[in-house]
Amino acid sequence: MELGRYIFQLPSDEELQVLEQKINYSFSNRTLLREALQPATWVNEDGNKKLAMVGNSIMRLVIVNHGLKGKKTRGMCFSHTGYYFTNLRFRLWLGQISDMFTLKASKSSLCAQGFYLGISKFVVKRPTQLVVGPTIMATTMEAIVGAVYLDCNEQIQPCAVVMNALDIAWSE
Repeated sequence: MELGRYIFQLPSDEELQVLEQKINYSFSNRTLLREALQPATWVNEDGNKKLAMVGNSIMRLVIVNHGLKGKKTRGMCFSHTGYYFTNLRFRLWLGQISDMFTLKASKSSLCAQGFYLGISKFVVKRPTQLVVGPTIMATTMEAIVGAVYLDCNEQIQPCAVVMNALDIAWSE
């Protein structure tokens, strides 16, 4: 294993290959994947947070786009202020789409799915750290999607494939 620029041991190429098989995507630039697996620390203040911001936006885009294309609907949805939205069609779509985003891309869902898939064994840990915390796991899941987006020259389709592999895409 090589040592990263942030002094913590990074996953080997063999370990990254196993992760790539799990997510159904092969990186051209594995530096992005390694960055996605590095949480913020006192040495590396940002860690994977920038990639996680990108990943969160891509996840929202993929889920919302799928919902709008499928004309997903459901019962009444109230705005956060308690008033109905004026456009009934938008109100109905927003309800189911928001529910799916919450179901698949909330911090608790991302955390649970990351642990279920065994992603925690790839996350860079401090030498004294025995386990990956829930927030770190959720952020890492977002960062992986963000890393894919940047690696594939900002194409959405490979991100949707990875989201399906991670079971964080729209499910029927």
